[in-house]
Amino acid sequence: MKSTKVDKVLIAYVPVPHAGYLKLFRTFSDSTLYVLGEEFIREFKPLTRHLPGVTPTEAMEMIQSLGIFREVRILTPMMLVAMRHARIVMPDEDVSHALAKKYLPDAQVEFAADWRLRWDWGATQMNRRPEGEEIISIDTLDRKLMRDAFLKAARSPDWWRQIGALLVKDGKVLISAFNRHVPSEQSAYCYGDPRSNFDPGVRIDASLALHAEIGVITEAAHRGLSMEGGDLYVTTFPCPPCAHACAFSGIKRLFYVDGYAVIAGAEVLQAKGVEIIRVEM
Repeated sequence: MKSTKVDKVLIAYVPVPHAGYLKLFRTFSDSTLYVLGEEFIREFKPLTRHLPGVTPTEAMEMIQSLGIFREVRILTPMMLVAMRHARIVMPDEDVSHALAKKYLPDAQVEFAADWRLRWDWGATQMNRRPEGEEIISIDTLDRKLMRDAFLKAARSPDWWRQIGALLVKDGKVLISAFNRHVPSEQSAYCYGDPRSNFDPGVRIDASLALHAEIGVITEAAHRGLSMEGGDLYVTTFPCPPCAHACAFSGIKRLFYVDGYAVIAGAEVLQAKGVEIIRVEM
């Protein structure tokens, strides 16, 4: 009996073919690539807000010049009708799922989970960990200190995310803090919270909150207490601005439990010789 060859296609939104996309492309280089066209960009609000740097046609031409795929095309809604029997691969993000649900309900679709390429809702909610992380602690003292940090976090009035942090030297807690609104805990409720205007991970600077890590660093400065060689225990991996401040504070090690959506600060911590240690609770 003669076998029927199933075409393999890769469908992706490509605002700019950066390194993340190149990894995805090379992984599925045996596919035909379909770049989402203008109709889809207008249809899905997250893509409209993303303000792409190039048009789909420009992205297609850039990708073609790389010679990775035999064929690169602009995807239109009409083309999806002929793809129902193809093997389809899409990045695992919200728009891919919405597109598949609407246009390809009966098709064979693989969502590539290892290649998140933009900050969609799922990606911003991910508990990501720094790449290359190898140090994991199950030490009794580390776990005890982290439990103390979580108790501190529970005091935070921030409904969005509660975080606790401890500065520790020689096993002794010198300073503790939790994320809170300033100038008072009621500020966000009296005047409104600017964070409500943005999705998670977007414009994290637009906030009335004093982050727990910055609270520890500023309190140490106020007391004239050196953080040099100390350890920072924080319940959630720091956002980039906090990670940068921690990297230059003089701490030797940073302990955390939960990951965070944006982990770009890990590279700065590592460059400053700060060990990043995840505590398994």
